[in-house]
This record gives sequence, C-alpha cells and structure tokens, in this order.
Amino acid sequence: MPVPHGAPMASPDDGATGRPAARTTVVIVNYNGAHLLPPCLDGLARQDLPEGAFRTVVVDNASVDGSRELLARDYPWVEVIASRTNTGFAGGNNLALRRLDTPYAVLLNNDAVPEPGWLRTVLAPLEREPALGAVTGKVVFAPRFLRLTWQTPGFSPGPHDPRDLGARVYRVEVGDRDVTDKVLWERLTFGPEGTGEGRFRWTKPGGELLVPVQDTPGDLAEDIKITFRVAAETVKPLRIAGPNGTEVQDELGTERTDLVLAVPAGTALVDVINNVGGIVLTGGYGADRGFQEVDTGQYDTPCEVFTGCGNGMAIRATAGREVGWFDDDFFMYYEDTDLSWRLRSRGWGIRYEPSAVLRHVHSASSVEWSPRWVFHVDRNRLLMLTKDASARLATSAVLRYPLTATSIFVRALREGLATRRRPALRPHLLRVRVMASYLSLLAPMLVRRRRIARRATVARDELERWLADRR
Repeated sequence: MPVPHGAPMASPDDGATGRPAARTTVVIVNYNGAHLLPPCLDGLARQDLPEGAFRTVVVDNASVDGSRELLARDYPWVEVIASRTNTGFAGGNNLALRRLDTPYAVLLNNDAVPEPGWLRTVLAPLEREPALGAVTGKVVFAPRFLRLTWQTPGFSPGPHDPRDLGARVYRVEVGDRDVTDKVLWERLTFGPEGTGEGRFRWTKPGGELLVPVQDTPGDLAEDIKITFRVAAETVKPLRIAGPNGTEVQDELGTERTDLVLAVPAGTALVDVINNVGGIVLTGGYGADRGFQEVDTGQYDTPCEVFTGCGNGMAIRATAGREVGWFDDDFFMYYEDTDLSWRLRSRGWGIRYEPSAVLRHVHSASSVEWSPRWVFHVDRNRLLMLTKDASARLATSAVLRYPLTATSIFVRALREGLATRRRPALRPHLLRVRVMASYLSLLAPMLVRRRRIARRATVARDELERWLADRR
C-alpha cells in the first residue's frame, strides 16, 4: 500500500512531530462501501503534498459490510467517525464538518479516485483568494468509453405520448459482462421502463451513446464484442456505428433480438465528463455542467460557476460555518446545490478548477431512476427552491409538481382504458410520497428561508441571473 501523505494525522496546534500542521480535512461518507474504499483511499495516499498536509476522516453511516474492519486493518491513518444510523450524504458530512479544526474541508465520494495533483490544485484558489467560499474540480467517469451513434426510423406512440421514439433497448453486454446500467444514455434514451427481464429504455430515432469498455488508460487494448438486445414496434432497420468504420446494421422486429458489434483493438476510446461545476435551470432543476460530454478540453479554463459538486468540492471553513454547512433534512441529492446557493447569498464566490481531476464510478452508491433516487431528487428540489429561490420561482415549481403528477396519472388511466391494461401504480404513489414528505418539512423550510433572507448580502433576484435556459 502507498505511504499516505496525509497521515499520521497532525493536530493543527500540535508541533511535537515537527511536521507542518494540517491545512485541510478530507471527508468521505461511506455506507456499505467496503469494495469502493480501497481505490479511493489509495488515491488519497498518492497525493503530491507533504506528509501531514491533510487529514482524512471517513464517516461510516452504520455499514454492515465490514467497512470499519477494513479501515482499522488496512488504513490505520484514517480517522473514523461511526454513526449509529445512516444519516445520508448531508448528515454524514455534517458529522465531520461540525467538528472541523482545519481552515478547509474537501469532500470526496467513496466511489471516486483522485488523480495525484487533485487535492493540491483544488485547494490552491482558496489559499490565493479570500473571497472564494468553495472550489469545485473536474469529475470524469471512471472507465474509458467507446463513442457510438444510433440511427433508426422514428414513430409517434399516440396522442397521449408526445415523444419521438426509435427502438427498445433491453440489455448491453461487453463480452459476457452486463453494462446496461453503466452505459451513458443521456443523449439517446428516455428513462427506463418496466421491471426485471422486461426492463427497457426507449431510444430516440437517432443519437449518441457511450459504452464503458475499459478501466485502464489508452485506446482499446484488445478485440471485443458488444451485444445489444433490442426490439421495435414494427419491422425496421437499425444502424449502430463507431470509430474507424466499425458498425452493425440489421432489421429489427417486435421480438427481442441480439445485434453484435465487433470492435478491434486499438480503437479510440474517450473520457466523458460527469461534472465541471453545477448549473440551475430557469425551471429550478439542478444539472451537472458538461454532463456526458466527451472531454476534448472544452472545459479546461478556470471560471466562476453557480454551484459546486459535492464530490470533490473544497470549502473554506469560515464560509461553511457561516451558512451552517449542509441541511440534514436533504439526506442525499441537491444538498450541494442548496449549500452553494446559500454560500452565494452571503457573497462567497465558487470557482471551477479544471486541473483538479477525479475519476468517478457513476451511481455506484445509488441507482439513477430507482424509487429512492426519484424520491430524494424530486422532494429535495422542491425543498431547495422553497428555501433559496425567489417567491415566484419557488411557488411556481411547488404548485406545478402536483399538477404535473395528476396529469401523468390521468394520462396513464386513459392509456390503460384504451389498451385494457392496468396502469402501474407505483410511480404515481411515489409522487404522492414526495409531496407528503415535502409538506411535512414545509414549516421548518419556511423558517430557514426567512433566516437566509435576513442574513443575505445578495438578493434572490440577483442570484437568479445565474439560472440557465434548458439546453
């Protein structure tokens, strides 16, 4: 195991060792992540900083997978804060942040691996510029991807569904490895539908998808075969194409069929961006800047951003204490956007630093589009806007949510009557749960809204000039 540059820990007021006092604390929240922690912590141990320059704290959220035993055995230089319950990303970080005794804190997901210069470069702007409250780095997805295009004739499913659809994708395999949930679908498909073996995604008629094929740097190391299990609403052609003339074409039918794309060694692979700072859209939705874009250097210039990413964000301790760190009630998702909004309301700047690079295993700790994911994303967006946004934006978003949920439910009932099929009730019940949970937290959020307004040095309307139009 590499010698940890951040260990053994040095207390800021303890000069007995002769080492410089730690300037920052790296905080990692862990829940049943024993399989994720070694690459993350080994990456921290390789940071190009002097010994004792930082300390590492892992907050363990009541894991039952041997995480604490792993840390005690293999990483004795890590301080562990053991929580009796799972307090989520927000509450877990707060357990460490509220006892912080270094000038800076840096947040790191347990499913992210920092490159050697990450910590030094994410901290440097805070050391130089006292008006900065936070710095966020470049987060790329961990694997290397094959960039593919997809083309098939489109169709309209009917008057109650305005989407322009292409084909259904059930499964993607690289060799004999199922990578369906690791493919980056953002520019090609709609959200997943169905369950079990019947789970699929509708594609658009044309677009791009990125298939993870290799965990090591460089171009493709060996010949591979990628298998797509697909079907369509009728008989029609499908073409999937990659670099250097690699492609597969075939006729689809209504039954599932496997299309195999052969890709030779040496084919060019790409890095893909997860986050290069955050944005909030004019409708109140948070988004990752640069999400699922191939990294060609288009975000290699430092700049101010509206929000930072909780994975890899460095925070000035005085700024974090001033705004009260994270909101425990958020548990997970939107907690970093809420914190960033509150930092900006007090006049603190937030900088994007492209040289601070993390490689992130996307959705390793939670699954996108799962009921748990949808619940926290939907509810916390409404909570954030209630606390931070102008009355116009917050009221519009909160009122629109139940109206949209009702419209979706009515449409599902009509489609069920037309097809004589019982509509799935769980998605609609989930939206009811979202609204019920939001209403149960409304009173404390309104109290926090008034407190934020009293202490703000930048008006809400001025902050909303940062909001971006939907791309």
